[in-house]
Amino acid sequence: MSDLIKAHLDHRRLWRKFDYCYPVISRRSRGLSLGVNLNPDKICNFDCVYCEVDRLTPPRRKDLDLDQLERELAVLLDVADSGEIYEVPPFDSAQPEQRRLNDIAFSGDGEPTTAREFPEVVARIARLKDQRGLDEVKLVLITDSSRLEAPEVVKGLETLMAHQGEIWAKLDAGTEGYYQSICRSQVPFQRILDNLLATARRWPIVLQTLFLDWRGQGPSESELEAYCDRVEHLRNQGGLLQAIQLYTVARPTPEPEARPLRRLELDAVAACLRSRLADLPVEVYYGPEEWA
Repeated sequence: MSDLIKAHLDHRRLWRKFDYCYPVISRRSRGLSLGVNLNPDKICNFDCVYCEVDRLTPPRRKDLDLDQLERELAVLLDVADSGEIYEVPPFDSAQPEQRRLNDIAFSGDGEPTTAREFPEVVARIARLKDQRGLDEVKLVLITDSSRLEAPEVVKGLETLMAHQGEIWAKLDAGTEGYYQSICRSQVPFQRILDNLLATARRWPIVLQTLFLDWRGQGPSESELEAYCDRVEHLRNQGGLLQAIQLYTVARPTPEPEARPLRRLELDAVAACLRSRLADLPVEVYYGPEEWA
């Protein structure tokens, strides 16, 4: 396995002894992304079959200390700015074009918008970004789309989108049955669709879609058609979609039957989406065995 693959695979939410903030070389960000984990308790309102979070090991802590979180992020911004971070593994294997700070991403061991502190954390990080003159650095919310219309979340999104924000919103299915099989959530599928539409009518969003080999089968042709129907409905009803990030399982998961689609399989899915959604960019991210 090449050093570059190791860098991409190493998405552990640990940096030294930090509790909340962590750096990764992100394929989708095409550079350095600083993650902010608002769910150190590892509690999530989804139970996706492909999730790589180890929920059997007890969390180091369950609370959110916003002052500590801000201090941790400040340290990571310092080592990113100085280049010190690229002197330690796995970041020393990053290619020259990847040695740039692309974004600060709200992600982690659960759904970030479930944290009641979400709007305050966004405000703090936006202020820190402004103080440092990081106008080109994005604020990215990576979300399962379950709480996009909650009033406190909308408040946080207003701040995020006013500071070079992007919303990467999950849509992993076209039908209720497939959604329940893969995402295993108590949140109704219709609520996900309603939240996506309401949000996309206000701000452009990126759809993040993971298809996989689950129990020996990828998504069926009818499921892909239903997925395209959902995406077309979002656009027909006034939703602004920037792109679809189509990807597959990239790291080991607790579910051994959740496996990545091979390159040809993912290419076939992408071709189906592009044929139906002609003018919507579909960005494809292959599984680790396919990376060059």
